[in-house]
Amino acid sequence: MSTQPSSVRLYDDLRPYVVDLAPSDKGTWFRKLEHRAILEAEARLGYTFPREVRAFYEEIGFGVLRRGVNEPKDDQWRSVANRILHPMTVAALVQGEAEINPDPPLRTNEWPVFEAREHDYFVVDPFSGEPNTVYTRYQIDRVAGGFREMILRLLNDDVTFYLRRRW
Repeated sequence: MSTQPSSVRLYDDLRPYVVDLAPSDKGTWFRKLEHRAILEAEARLGYTFPREVRAFYEEIGFGVLRRGVNEPKDDQWRSVANRILHPMTVAALVQGEAEINPDPPLRTNEWPVFEAREHDYFVVDPFSGEPNTVYTRYQIDRVAGGFREMILRLLNDDVTFYLRRRW
C-alpha cells in the first residue's frame, strides 16, 4: 500500500497536452475520461487498475505520447504508436472482445495499457507484487519499474527509449 497522499498529482507535467479533440498531427495529446469509464472498465475486469495507471486515467485520461520535451533523437518516433489505451480498450483486450485481439492471445494477468507499435502492447500485472511495473508481453523484459516512470521517460528523455534497449 502506498504512503503517498491521494491528493498528490503524479502527472502534472502532462496537463498542457490534454485537449478536447484529438489533433490531426502526430504529436502528443490526451483526452480526459469520465470517472465512470474507469469504474466500468474495472467492473468488467473484476479488479482495479494498478495505482499509477489509475492515477493516469483520473488525472490525464488516455491518448498518445509521440513528441516529448526534447527533440526526438532520430526518425524512429514516426513509426511508434505510443498510445496509452482507454480503460475500456484494456478491458476488451483482456476479455478477448476487442475488434482486433492480440495474436497470440494475452496470458492470464496481462493487462495491456500501452501500445508501443500497432498491436505491440506493453503490459502490467495487477496481481503481482509489483503491479505498476511495465513489461513486454509474456513479461519477457521489464520496460520500466513503474507506469509513471515509463511515461516520464517518454516525455522527458526519449519517446522511443524502449526501442534503444537491448532486449
